[in-house]
Amino acid sequence: MLTAKSRLQGDSVVITLPSNNGQKPMPNKEYIVVYTEDGTIILVPKIEDPFLLGEEAAFYEVDEWEDVLPEGREVI
Repeated sequence: MLTAKSRLQGDSVVITLPSNNGQKPMPNKEYIVVYTEDGTIILVPKIEDPFLLGEEAAFYEVDEWEDVLPEGREVI
């Protein structure tokens, strides 16, 4: 089991993450930090907006239900 210890550095808390068989986080990478109620801290790598690269309507989904007519008391 890997362990890490937190320390105070100025007004911030710093936790150094140990290497795990050569695997370690990339340096100078931004992460989204999520604190959970049970004390778990989750680091999610921050990515650029994937929708910036596409052209207009590149992610359009065809409406599969447009030909279906209501048969009962559905609200349209």
